[in-house]
Amino acid sequence: MRQIMALYTWLNVAVSGIRFGPDREAVRAELRAHFEDKEADLRRVFPGIPEQEAQERALSAMGDAWEVKQELARVHRPWLGYLWTASRAIVWAALALVLVLVLDSGLPSLGERWQKLQEVRTVGEALYEDGAPGWEGERLAVLHVEGKARLGRSVVSATHGARWREPEGDCLYIRLRITWDRPWEVNQMAINHLWVEDDLGNTYEIGTARSLLDGWNWSQRDLALEGVPPAAKELRVHSRLREGLDLVLDLTREVGR
Repeated sequence: MRQIMALYTWLNVAVSGIRFGPDREAVRAELRAHFEDKEADLRRVFPGIPEQEAQERALSAMGDAWEVKQELARVHRPWLGYLWTASRAIVWAALALVLVLVLDSGLPSLGERWQKLQEVRTVGEALYEDGAPGWEGERLAVLHVEGKARLGRSVVSATHGARWREPEGDCLYIRLRITWDRPWEVNQMAINHLWVEDDLGNTYEIGTARSLLDGWNWSQRDLALEGVPPAAKELRVHSRLREGLDLVLDLTREVGR
């Protein structure tokens, strides 16, 4: 206990010349660790050394506390610490300002976001479940079309599918989502550059989106493919932006069968 008190006294004197509080505590911890390393070295070199003697010799090797104080006070000028603190405050204030500007630049509010989520949910229930559609048309079949494939640093996935008969003709709805590995690389127009082919050799352009929703690192659309024949058993989704996407969707598995 006596040696522990001696160590605390030594530390208090050694760091007392450091006027910037965070620096003072950091240096105290560093000196304490240095003391413990010296004590451990002594125990390793002299396995039989008594604990009190090891502590006394380790503390003695730390040097005179008053001389250490003067050296630390010379190195740790308080204005450097205050400047660092002020710079951090400026950075956080700048980030807060940028956030405010971004939020005021036309991004949806929480209320608008909630309303959009509800709209997408309603459309999804009408397309793929038992919800009532808000447009003219008849759902012919709901399909299991789950699948995903990588496209560069993103993943393209399909989660729902349904065949519909609408006034303009039969169409196939597919819910497609692109999820990016890196949020700063999000391209919400990327879905518009996808195209589709079936196993019969027909190709399809991405049609009208019945619903759309964007997240912090993803974009989702309920897309209509017009004129996909009932005989088609498979779809393959590709991208015009870059090669490598081959998302295969099975059209033969109907929900409930």
